[in-house]
Amino acid sequence: MAPASRHALAVALSVLVVSLGSGLQRGLIAATEPFTLLVGSPGSSQQFVLNTVFLQDKPLSNISYQEVTQLRANTKLVKQAIPLAFGDSVKGFRLVGTEPEIFTVRADNTKPEWLRLSSGRPFQTPFEAVIGQDVAKQLGLALGDTFYSTHGTLAKGKEHQEEKFTVVGILADTGGPYNQAVLTPIESIWELHAHGHKPNRVQGQLPKAAQAQAQAQAQAQAQEQVQDQDHSHDLSEKGDVTAIMVEPVGFGQAYTLAAQYVKRKDAQLVFPAQVITQLFNLMGRGEKVWQPIGYLLIGLAMAVVLVTAYLATVNRLRDYAILKALGATQKQLYSILIQQTAYVIGLGAVFGWLMGFGAYLGLAYALNTSSAIIMPLAISSASLQLTLLCIVVGLAVSLLPVYAFHRKAKQLHDVMN
Repeated sequence: MAPASRHALAVALSVLVVSLGSGLQRGLIAATEPFTLLVGSPGSSQQFVLNTVFLQDKPLSNISYQEVTQLRANTKLVKQAIPLAFGDSVKGFRLVGTEPEIFTVRADNTKPEWLRLSSGRPFQTPFEAVIGQDVAKQLGLALGDTFYSTHGTLAKGKEHQEEKFTVVGILADTGGPYNQAVLTPIESIWELHAHGHKPNRVQGQLPKAAQAQAQAQAQAQAQEQVQDQDHSHDLSEKGDVTAIMVEPVGFGQAYTLAAQYVKRKDAQLVFPAQVITQLFNLMGRGEKVWQPIGYLLIGLAMAVVLVTAYLATVNRLRDYAILKALGATQKQLYSILIQQTAYVIGLGAVFGWLMGFGAYLGLAYALNTSSAIIMPLAISSASLQLTLLCIVVGLAVSLLPVYAFHRKAKQLHDVMN
């Protein structure tokens, strides 16, 4: 059983490496599918994609909402343009200001909407929120609950206590980073940042005259806000956005639109899938180092199995001689030897795959609950192909002990004669 256990450990390590690489790639691709194009301020495209798609890293500078209007007006190239505003969070989960059209986004026409609700309804008015399922589970939020947002992305940042958010919907599993998102109307972000820095009211430390003057100023400001409330949604009153999700009319229109942004210095257009491919290629260099090590371990394990099988064959020549004396044919003896070796190699490969895939499931589950990348808890074809290759190669080289047995048996037969 010792040779089989060594073989199983070597196969398990290789299966784990292959499964992690395949799972990471599938998770990255799935996360970028709803984001065909992204428009934002100039800067690092990797940082831009990490912030917008994976809700990680710091957001880039904002751009004017006028960019959204211009994209929507370009109906020959643009099918849909949805603004996104970042910068705040809720206990470490990113607050995403956007518009209701985001609930109509599909990765492609054959798939359902990217953001679907498991309960509740989409947001309709400012300071309503639709939360991801991870947010609901980890913060214990349910429909009707309220919470404050935090300035910045730190879980212990300064809270915006001017306005409370109310949970009106909970997302179904998105299969990606937006399980950890808090979606709200973009007007919520604008209002918080426009009116979020109110003076502290410490009236007990002010003279009565100063208190009266402060109250008069507060009443005047409140009256001005009421007068301007009817104009808060005019284009001139719209705030900035961090990113714009753009769905082009077609593949050719996407590259035509990208060409228009090449020479612009105030904005950039990126293909998230291309950025992720570049990122994965960098990460793949580490995989290329580990895969040969895994294959080497498999080769060494097979060598141990074959040497052990050879020594066992030599030590059992007497047993085989007794079997032959009892009437066993040479063909039957060869069959017994092949079955023993195949049993060790096959059992080791199967148990190795089970161990490797089990370790992958554990790591994937841990990463899915603590990171933005959701790795699928599914069997990868690469791990199955690797295991099958180990069995086929193992059975092929298992003929070596049979050849060694044939030579030893012939020498013994010559001595006996």
